[in-house]
Amino acid sequence: MRLSAHANTWDGDSRCATFPVMGFSCRTIRNGPWSGFVIAIVAAVSSVSVNAAPSDIRVLTDDIAATGELGLEFQSGLAQSTSHNQDRGRVVQGLAEVAYGVANHWETSLQLPVSRVGGTWFGTGINGELQFIAPHDDDDGLYWGGRTEIARVRPVDDKPYWQSEWRAILGYRIDKWHFVLNPGFTKPFNGPDRRVTFEPSAKAQFAISPHTKVGLEYFADAGPVARLFSHQQRSELALLVIDKKINKADLNLGLGKGLTGASDQWVAKAILSLSFD
Repeated sequence: MRLSAHANTWDGDSRCATFPVMGFSCRTIRNGPWSGFVIAIVAAVSSVSVNAAPSDIRVLTDDIAATGELGLEFQSGLAQSTSHNQDRGRVVQGLAEVAYGVANHWETSLQLPVSRVGGTWFGTGINGELQFIAPHDDDDGLYWGGRTEIARVRPVDDKPYWQSEWRAILGYRIDKWHFVLNPGFTKPFNGPDRRVTFEPSAKAQFAISPHTKVGLEYFADAGPVARLFSHQQRSELALLVIDKKINKADLNLGLGKGLTGASDQWVAKAILSLSFD
């Protein structure tokens, strides 16, 4: 079965990017020196035929909803496999998230991942999350927290199953630098493979202005904790990313490449976050 993504569209009059990959339209992006760059990256992400990418491809930081605040996030993650087999299924992955600040330093969220297969959108499960960030200085020094998730995973061509995920959040800010480490563990509750797997991610970021930051992100699937994959068996991705704040919207855009033979050849992502008081 051949699978492909549709191209993005850009409405020059309203200055608003439409994301067919996600099935959503973003709020208006004002004119500015970064608008063309933003749209170029998003169009590149969405206009090519790709293999499946992770539906949630982000590094978790201390950015959570304040008490009583509602947040919306839309993700699109795409990857090109190293395989030259044209018969392999190709798919676009996306995710929509609604988050709410339930108390000081606590956020709960609901995620709806989707996949576009053969021109048709499929819901691929539902995730419930709870995230905590300990009190800390927002501008300097160490912070820590964690996120736990319960998910009902529904693959397009396989039986559904339940799984849980635990992810630590360790961050450090110094001057214009921001470093983050997310050691993550996933445990399926049913299905043929119930081993705990290790899936770390990390980020190094530099602020070039108050509203613009650039950096590197790293994602890996290191395999079962009881017997980790060798280096060449692991899926490892490195992305060059830009984080841009435009009005009340936050954009995280990235382009990257696999680091091992088992990794995707390249990967691209676009994340749009909105917050409402």
